[in-house]
Amino acid sequence: MREIVHMSGAGNTFLVADGRENISLLPPGSIRSLIAQHPRTDGAAIEGVLVLRGIDGTRIIADFYNPDGSYGMMCGNGARCVVRYACDHGAPSNVELKLVLNEAEYITHLHDDASVSIAFAAPKEEHSFPIGTLANVDVPVYYVNVNSDHVVIDGPCDASRPIVQVLRHHPAFPRGVNVNMVRVVSPTQLTIATFERGVEAITGACGTGAISAAIALWRNGRCQDVVTITPPSQRPLVVSLLHSDSTLTTCILRGDAIYDNS
Repeated sequence: MREIVHMSGAGNTFLVADGRENISLLPPGSIRSLIAQHPRTDGAAIEGVLVLRGIDGTRIIADFYNPDGSYGMMCGNGARCVVRYACDHGAPSNVELKLVLNEAEYITHLHDDASVSIAFAAPKEEHSFPIGTLANVDVPVYYVNVNSDHVVIDGPCDASRPIVQVLRHHPAFPRGVNVNMVRVVSPTQLTIATFERGVEAITGACGTGAISAAIALWRNGRCQDVVTITPPSQRPLVVSLLHSDSTLTTCILRGDAIYDNS
């Protein structure tokens, strides 16, 4: 790796590595070693690893890994961090960029205020599970797949709730699932805590979790098209849902992406 830096997106903490000299996927052991070799000075957990693979004009290619080394899912906050890093290392700023992350394509933009937005296509899957339709689950559940599997339930935002582990490993979600606990402050303001698969804890923030929560609550008439979502880090994310009547077309996630000296 040419360089490895600490970054955070809305409080989600990452290692971002310049891996343009080696385009092969990294085994799980290498990811765990990178994290062990580059700890944060504040002792906080590193919640993912981004590897920049290439910059080709306005096209950025990167990989995302969970701390356990698993690969293949989308990370909205990590994606925004690697976009900012790429713009600081050869990619153009203030133009529309294409990000290829874990082989899936997204449109993204680094703004003048150094915030980064990333546009997601409509979810691959959505399912509503009323009470009584999932075994051992006594709350309404909404499932969303935005290249990462999420369920959304109402708060309280507390990882010790038994329902969190029930859903995290529920047989209805064979890939495992991230569990989002949400409170509605107003139709334009939500708070959220996400228990993340692969981290196995509530993280400072979760971009795909924020999008999934906005979709779930919008479907149920509980939030507006544009909503500010505050995670445990208290660094807000803004989700904008573009749609034609009830058909979602694009979901845009915007928030900070900063270098972290910890």
